[in-house]
Amino acid sequence: MSLDETNILKTPLAVIAASFVGPALVANGDALWQETKLPLGPDELVQKIMGQPMRRAGRFIKLVCCGALNCLQSAPKEILGDKKVGIFLSTGLGNIDEILPFITQVYKHDGGFPSPNQFANSVSNAAAFFLAREAGVKGVVLTISEEELSFESALWLAQTYLESAQIDLALVGGCDVFTPTIEESRERMNLTTNNSRPLPVGEGSSWLLLGGSKEKNIGEILAVSFASPGKSVLDENNLPGMETKEKYFLSGFRVKEEQIDMWKNKNNWQIHDYLPCCGIHPVASAFGIAHILRSKKTGYFLHYNFNAAGRQAFILARK
Repeated sequence: MSLDETNILKTPLAVIAASFVGPALVANGDALWQETKLPLGPDELVQKIMGQPMRRAGRFIKLVCCGALNCLQSAPKEILGDKKVGIFLSTGLGNIDEILPFITQVYKHDGGFPSPNQFANSVSNAAAFFLAREAGVKGVVLTISEEELSFESALWLAQTYLESAQIDLALVGGCDVFTPTIEESRERMNLTTNNSRPLPVGEGSSWLLLGGSKEKNIGEILAVSFASPGKSVLDENNLPGMETKEKYFLSGFRVKEEQIDMWKNKNNWQIHDYLPCCGIHPVASAFGIAHILRSKKTGYFLHYNFNAAGRQAFILARK
């Protein structure tokens, strides 16, 4: 797969607002955090963004709602109005902080009795429906999970809904939370020294509010594209106008340092290394895109990612 006109959307998607929350649980800010002290309690963040406690919900649901509502609060107040809004939540691991206790109770040798809340919240789309209720959205509400390409898949799906005019706006995000231990987190994501960068495990809830090209925006999504394993991605063809713009390369956590150096040295892209800010988690790409769109950087932004099986994904944006 190369960068050429065939990969570009006929009509760019307007990014109306963007937000990110990383392991330090600071909305839209980079803050120091330590892998060994994760996970942090989310209640202070919930109170700050939502204005009241959130009952009958675990960390995953709380972070989903905080991240998404923070994004909506960053958008112009008049933007929602009576427009049809779709929610596209991506997650690689899901609501594990409630699913694991639920499964443990069910499979106890002497029989277990999980709580009704644990049962209800273990449903795959529960977090997205919590968010829809809090945001007052009554349209399309979907949860998409495809390991570390979950966010790219959700973004592509939202694009198809917007292009077909089934919705007017799309709230697209990714959320994954820290599992009980560092070792379990690495095992669940199949992280080894051979297939990922040597970075700490993190978590995050990062979101984009997307609309048509006529909407006032902070940036644009130009392309969301996938390629099968083994295809060359470094045979770059510059897009029209890119020669005179700054170019920033963002990489997923399975992209090794030597590959990043190739983009820097061969293709002359500057590197926006967001992963130290959020740590490794399946939907880190959502954090990366939101992070650079909220920065002062302007130009073209290319996020390259692939999963453990080698399937590749590109997101091209500009500001």
